[in-house]
Amino acid sequence: MSGFADNLLHLLWTFAQLSVLGFGGGKGIIPQMHYDAVTRYQWVTSQQFTQFYTIGKLVPGPTTIFAALVGYAAIPGRPLLGATVATIAMFVPSSAIMVAFDALWVRFQASPWRVIIAQGLAPAIVGLVWSSVWTIARGVAVSWVAYAVAAVVTVLMLRTKLSTPVLILLSGVVGVAALR
Repeated sequence: MSGFADNLLHLLWTFAQLSVLGFGGGKGIIPQMHYDAVTRYQWVTSQQFTQFYTIGKLVPGPTTIFAALVGYAAIPGRPLLGATVATIAMFVPSSAIMVAFDALWVRFQASPWRVIIAQGLAPAIVGLVWSSVWTIARGVAVSWVAYAVAAVVTVLMLRTKLSTPVLILLSGVVGVAALR
């Protein structure tokens, strides 16, 4: 098989696996997506990955929509094909599983296992989200301004009801001002 076809299949397989593993929200698969996209296949740099993640937070929809940007970068000769394959692979498998699982969840509505499953998954999801925070932080440019913005945003997230896109926008304004 050609390098192009191999790369396309790797993209399809990688994001299809991530789709299935992304229960509890897309943030839980960010570390694995980073490893695959940056380290394993070198489709993007860590800094590009963080930039794409940020863009994914700004647009409506799930955070993992930025998989399209990774796919766009992964197939240099056919970026729209890469974006399409990554997007389909990221959302179709998990959507199909959720439709099937929803029918079971409703069917066993009175079962005590529902509560046990939900309580058992909650700590794992929290751990995966914190792992995502650490992974994204690795792609941030290191400077005193970056650390100050990160600290201020953390405090604002914990103490106010400002939305994530507003905080990202304000952080971008501070970053642009700092670069001047």
